Amino acid sequence: MRALSCSKFRRVATLCLVLGLTASGCVSAPVYMFKPTVEPPDCLQPAPEREVFVGLSVSGGGSRAALYAATAFEELSKMRVGPGQRSLLEQVSYISSVSGGSLASAYYNVKKPLREVPMLTPDGQQTEEYKEFFAGFKEAMVSDFEGPLLAQNFWSLRSVNPAWTAVSLAELLNYDYFKGFTFRELAQRQARGDSPYFLINTTLYNDGHRLVLSSLERDALRYDFIRDLQRKPGWENVTPESEKILRTRWEDLQTRTPEDLKLDQCKMNVGAAVAASMSFPPIIGPITVGIEGEDQYWHIGDGGMSDNTGAESLLMVALKQLQERRVKRAVILSFDSSFPFDIGGKILNHRREGFSFFDADYSRIPSIMEERSLAYRALFFRVSQQQGLLPEELRFVLIRLQHTEAKWKEDLSDLPESCRKEGVNWKSPRDVSEHVSGVVTRLFLKSTCDRDLVVQAAQKVIAQNEPAIRKAMAE
Repeated sequence: MRALSCSKFRRVATLCLVLGLTASGCVSAPVYMFKPTVEPPDCLQPAPEREVFVGLSVSGGGSRAALYAATAFEELSKMRVGPGQRSLLEQVSYISSVSGGSLASAYYNVKKPLREVPMLTPDGQQTEEYKEFFAGFKEAMVSDFEGPLLAQNFWSLRSVNPAWTAVSLAELLNYDYFKGFTFRELAQRQARGDSPYFLINTTLYNDGHRLVLSSLERDALRYDFIRDLQRKPGWENVTPESEKILRTRWEDLQTRTPEDLKLDQCKMNVGAAVAASMSFPPIIGPITVGIEGEDQYWHIGDGGMSDNTGAESLLMVALKQLQERRVKRAVILSFDSSFPFDIGGKILNHRREGFSFFDADYSRIPSIMEERSLAYRALFFRVSQQQGLLPEELRFVLIRLQHTEAKWKEDLSDLPESCRKEGVNWKSPRDVSEHVSGVVTRLFLKSTCDRDLVVQAAQKVIAQNEPAIRKAMAE
């Protein structure tokens, strides 16, 4: 999550303090206990061999990100590409998500019709089954999650402890959407071809590593950069001390999996994993898991602490596949509807007060760290690609699709009717773009206008980038 508005959380937390600060639900932290694993869990799967690696990364951003992703998925389902002119969405083999994007991605992976149900008719029209699915998908993504979440916290006296808020969120997601669906069941869908391989990004607060929850084998996420580096001229001049430092630093950047924590993810509920990805302490979470018989606890939270797009973990899977020549080329479409970093700066430019705890600005602190991390990451990958360490652009394409890039007509004739009814006073496309950029990250979208703008932004961005997407899929 980013830029979360917390006025309701503040009111309910205050009530909980007044009514029952000493109640056990408010002061004790919940822990999910797991038996330690010895062998790799039996539901894990190797990354499949395919000629083209097609992946989607879906950013965080609360309900805004969830609705943006649902609409973008629908638009991709209508796009026919490749020799067989199949729906592009049918050709997606991986989805990697963060926070609000995890909510949408999990809904798609768990609930989409089976493989036998086509997305498009022979003449290229969306089938009735998928029309119904996407209508329900988008409706679910604009549900008010905050109201039920706060009510459950209040009546259970959980509001003081954000760890219990994460438990409440997991319970609501499981009850309303996922019905206790586990990673074992998800693996079965993936094995049948009913769903893409799904990576839910979280963060380990113990050591700062990214933790990916999926049914993929651990090795599938571990691209060996040093192996590629060793093949380049000049490696023979690298001293043992330098090599040791390189290997240590690369290991620091590696993704952790439940196998590293001795956890059996096959038994984990997808809803709990999504709640962990969506948690943003100190408002929600983290979710804590423990190992039976050991004094070891792992605190799992917001997947966007260093990468709020979900693209990096997907990139590692793709690079691993390219390195082992299991795919010929890779295409990643990155749906980025995270809260723009520069918007927070503009707010602070005209504000005397700095940060306050229950305010949209407090998320600025982790966002700064994320921005620095993204800058270094982009520099590293660009230089590595130019130096021939990573695949060239013909073999690897990443297209970033941001909700803020939507272009609006000069006369604003494409504005949703709901915005006109709500009495907006926008004079130019820039006014609309600034409003879309400033839609805050919450677990609901209060304004019908905002909902419609997010939907239209997704449709416009896909249409604007359609030539680039078709080219990437065709090469």
